[in-house]
Amino acid sequence: MLALFLLTGFVIMGLIWLHHHSVKRVPLGVTAALYPLMGSALSLYALATRQTFRQTVPWIPALDVNFSFRLDSLSLIFFALISFIGVLVVIYSVFYLSKHENLPKFYSYLLLFMTAMYGVVLSTNSIVLYVFWELTSISSFLLISFWYKKKAARSGALKSFLITVFGGMMMLMGFIALYIITGTNDIMQIAARLDGQGKSSLYYFAMGAILLGALTKSAQFPFHIWLPDAMEAPTPVSAYLHSATMVKAGIYLLLRLFPIFSGEPVFQWILIIDGLLTMLVGSLFAVRQSDLKGLLAYSTISQLGMIVSMIGLSAFDGSREALRPFIVITLTGALLHIINHALFKAALFMGAGIVDHITHTRDLSKLGGLRQLLPVTFTVMTIGALSMAGLPFLNGFLTKEMFLTALVDFEGRYAVWLTSAGVIASIGTFVYSLIAIVRTFFGERSVEVDHEESRGILISPVILAALVILFFFVPNVLLYALIAPALGVVLMFDPAAYIKPVHAWHGFNVTLLLTVIIVGSGGLIVASGVYRRLFPKYKEMPLNILYHKSMKGLDAVSQKVIRRIMTDRLNHYLMFLFAFILLTSLPLSLAVMYDVYPAFELSEMDYYTTLLAGFIVAASYAMMKVQSRMTATLLTGAIGYGTSMIYILMFAPDLALTQFVIETITTVLFLSCFYHLPNLERENKSRLNRVVSMTIAGGMTLLVLSMMVISQSAELYSSISEYYEKAYDLTGGKNIVNAILGDFRAFDTLLEGVVLMITGLGIYALITRKGGAEHERK
Repeated sequence: MLALFLLTGFVIMGLIWLHHHSVKRVPLGVTAALYPLMGSALSLYALATRQTFRQTVPWIPALDVNFSFRLDSLSLIFFALISFIGVLVVIYSVFYLSKHENLPKFYSYLLLFMTAMYGVVLSTNSIVLYVFWELTSISSFLLISFWYKKKAARSGALKSFLITVFGGMMMLMGFIALYIITGTNDIMQIAARLDGQGKSSLYYFAMGAILLGALTKSAQFPFHIWLPDAMEAPTPVSAYLHSATMVKAGIYLLLRLFPIFSGEPVFQWILIIDGLLTMLVGSLFAVRQSDLKGLLAYSTISQLGMIVSMIGLSAFDGSREALRPFIVITLTGALLHIINHALFKAALFMGAGIVDHITHTRDLSKLGGLRQLLPVTFTVMTIGALSMAGLPFLNGFLTKEMFLTALVDFEGRYAVWLTSAGVIASIGTFVYSLIAIVRTFFGERSVEVDHEESRGILISPVILAALVILFFFVPNVLLYALIAPALGVVLMFDPAAYIKPVHAWHGFNVTLLLTVIIVGSGGLIVASGVYRRLFPKYKEMPLNILYHKSMKGLDAVSQKVIRRIMTDRLNHYLMFLFAFILLTSLPLSLAVMYDVYPAFELSEMDYYTTLLAGFIVAASYAMMKVQSRMTATLLTGAIGYGTSMIYILMFAPDLALTQFVIETITTVLFLSCFYHLPNLERENKSRLNRVVSMTIAGGMTLLVLSMMVISQSAELYSSISEYYEKAYDLTGGKNIVNAILGDFRAFDTLLEGVVLMITGLGIYALITRKGGAEHERK
């Protein structure tokens, strides 16, 4: 069922184009909304039945690579967000995008992105997860560059693609390392097989590589620079990408692999430090943004850092009984904030899109005084921003309190420093949340509004704002329906005894004092306007400068290299190609050959085999010395005939006969063609050129030799010859070679014959061309 659901996404992509060409009156969004609506229905069914859906479709069983999908309590949280927010984004898109846009392409890209995200959260096979992971990078590239005529859109798409694909490649290496350790690609089995094993260096390499993949995808420092540039995408895409999809993929990966890496101090401290650092950096740069969507983009970075740090704070060894209450409460806060953040951030981006749609600007220095002209948008964005700031009666307040509580209750020598960093970052969160509202809707209005808010475009943000308020009052509905079952999947122990209801009021304690400090300090900073001096304004982030300089440097190096290697000489191209193959393959091939060489058996050479081998070597050497093309062609044929004679000595007369025929035909054809060409010119190579050529030739000889030894010695699979030995029973053919050519691979043989015929006709045309041209001149 799950595989069919994923395939449905591609089917609906085709239906969109059919809809576009056949049905004009109904908006394309109606067809596009079918897929997330199906996902929403499946989410509700899984939630109501409490079932875990599993499906496995074999792909490459020998390497344990299968299409294995699982919809359990953890993936259900993300699956439901992708579906529900997806429906609202499609509805919003119908009213936001102009009819003059390329709507079929937009909705196709959006559905491709949606399908890829579904694949990420459903896949339990690490290699298949990687395939969908990279598909999210490709589809997000297409969406961010949707308005490709804008340079900012193209550069933003390229930056996000390069950074996230780099992380994905590192993640793949980590998955391969885990496969080497455990012998399986099934994520659910990896943790079980690692239990009790000593942690090797390969395990820590896998941890580091997978962390790179997760942190780049979720825009954590220092890889966060791609996310602000992704705001060049249409606002519906920004709302979807920043709230429920791509940036949450890295968070999902950390949670899915939590049983594998939790309890490791390295894993824990990387997440804690990088999460808090990202939260601080996001707050710092969000405060001084002049672009409304840019401010929201940096706020997403900050909020993701908060979630990552909470996952890190909870990544203790669950076998320690005393730590289990802290682990459960902190991880509950992280899971709940994933939902809360998706709701208020989608509402904020949609509100920012409405402001841009109506005023045609996102520049905060030009905006202001819009609260009376856009009352509903003002209300929606205020609710979203105050929830992000962590004020009471909104869902963000609950998880902000849980975050501060986790910092206060964390035990360790660095607890004070971590709490201080969290409080400072939270003050920055409060400041940029208020700035987004104050600078957009208060003060004097300096821009003209050409039309009012349409009812249709307000549907989605109003629903989201209502849920932001609702879930403050009924958070335990989410806790017991979604969060508690997911904790049972993530943790290696039963969390039921440690789950406590979520309350807004916990009495007068340190957490409340920190909240008062955050609100008081943040309000004072915004009211006084001191943030303009307190927080420096950068024309461009230092890491962005480093990125652009690196890209320019790589472009310059690539141009110099291309000018060097593009010499219009085929032999030079072959030298570069073979040199690259040797550098990447020869050391490994020789190392493997050294291990398997004892199992290699060298056949004895008789008198006739030795004589033929000497003949072939002599003909090969002579071919390199002659200058006549005709002589070189004849020597090439002689080498082929010598090889055919070896087949006879190996008791394969039918194969030798085939080789004789082919050598005769090709030799005659080449002689006919080369007859009209001048003789070969002796090349005047320098001594260095000759040394390099001989080194490459010798290296390729060693590579081929080592591969032959490996193939003869390492029998990983049973020989396929056992199947062909039954040729008579299967096809009625007494000659195995004939049966292979005529029955087992008859269609391939037919196509080979067609290729030979086309080649012969082409050569005939080349041979007769000269005579035809002379006849035309006469």
